[in-house]
Amino acid sequence: MRTSSLPVGLPPRRINLVSVAAVLVVIAAALLPLWLTEQPFVIVLFSHAFIAAMLAVSLDMLTGNTGLLSFGHAAWFGLGAYAAGLLARGVTADLLLLLLMAALVALLFATGVGLIFLRQVGKAFAILTLALCQVLYSLVFVAAGITGGEDGLQGVPSPTLFGLKIVGQNTWYWLLLAVLVAMVAGVIYLRATPLGKAWLGLRDNPERARFIGIDVFRLKLTAYVISAILASIAGALFVLFNGAVTPESLHWFQSGKILMYVVLGGVGSVVGPALGAVAFTFAEHAISSITDAWLVYFGALFVVIVLVAPGGLYGLLRPLWATRVGRADKGAGR
Repeated sequence: MRTSSLPVGLPPRRINLVSVAAVLVVIAAALLPLWLTEQPFVIVLFSHAFIAAMLAVSLDMLTGNTGLLSFGHAAWFGLGAYAAGLLARGVTADLLLLLLMAALVALLFATGVGLIFLRQVGKAFAILTLALCQVLYSLVFVAAGITGGEDGLQGVPSPTLFGLKIVGQNTWYWLLLAVLVAMVAGVIYLRATPLGKAWLGLRDNPERARFIGIDVFRLKLTAYVISAILASIAGALFVLFNGAVTPESLHWFQSGKILMYVVLGGVGSVVGPALGAVAFTFAEHAISSITDAWLVYFGALFVVIVLVAPGGLYGLLRPLWATRVGRADKGAGR
């Protein structure tokens, strides 16, 4: 059997085990609605968690690949949500077209903004992204006649896919799960390409990347734009799933939550931020249902987790997985 295409140092058996585990997790997730027929709220909560996971993956696309920190990632989430909502109400209900147009809006806007912002580094870039987020948040109120102002954009119709209207909690659950899986797989694939390796080289040693002739600015811009597109797709799905979007989707607090997803899951691990987003969503719901001061308790819990596991949930789970794989390898060798 040929294994020349496999990454150096990664045995075929290890790859098979990871692939099998990933497939089993996806299958289990897909079957979940069939097991929770009497708990529809849990399905809705999972659906929101999947959208949060898309946002986490989109930010990790930028931060995990290039080291750039964005404090205003909600800008792309809100932009995609409002763009898709307005288009769904007045242009088309076709899901694929709506996602495509939301992505196109993000592509054009992120390219223009990135050409300016990415000339700054470190804290300056982070502050500029936060400023952009707050500008868009303010514009929602300025253009209240279009956006609905404080009440948000309401009455967004359900989209259609191949001529069929998307209705039902289970249908939305499976759709959002499929998009999330595709997004995670796509980002992992990008990591393995020459472009992805160049990103990681840039993240680990920017000066060396410049020295060997890598176009650092173009690499950053590409990651920034792709990150914005993925977040806008999450925003579009959010408004179509809920039938409404409010200005809070563009608030700095939303950006902070997205950043917490990534840190909680493990920066740069792709799968980790997605897990962090799901865990955050359920923990937020559980704690907020117990006390009005949930932000205080959740913040304390978050600090403890970061101190105990600096690598996030992925950093905690990875050694356990490595141990199990090692035992399996030893057992196979006996």
